[in-house]
Amino acid sequence: MEIRKAHTTLFDPYSTARLEKNSTAPKEARSAKAPAENSGGDTVRVSRDALLLTEARRIAQNTPDVRAEKVEALRAQVAEGRYVPDSRRIAEALVREEAALFLGQGD
Repeated sequence: MEIRKAHTTLFDPYSTARLEKNSTAPKEARSAKAPAENSGGDTVRVSRDALLLTEARRIAQNTPDVRAEKVEALRAQVAEGRYVPDSRRIAEALVREEAALFLGQGD
């Protein structure tokens, strides 16, 4: 099989001739269209989902990563010898979480 360099001279993606040609246009001609095109002003519409996502992100960023009151309560339980974790419940939660991730049903 032979590969030929067909049409390589018709299009050169690295050619700057077009850019140079446009950049030499009179400044008045380039800027003449700008006021007419923007006379109505810019309009931005944000979807409801985007607003909710922005609000959720803001709340998440302002929420502490560690719930200090819960940590202190657990620390006190451990210090007093009252902390007894339910290993079955922990194992079931881990298996459920991994199964959801495996099946593509994760958060």
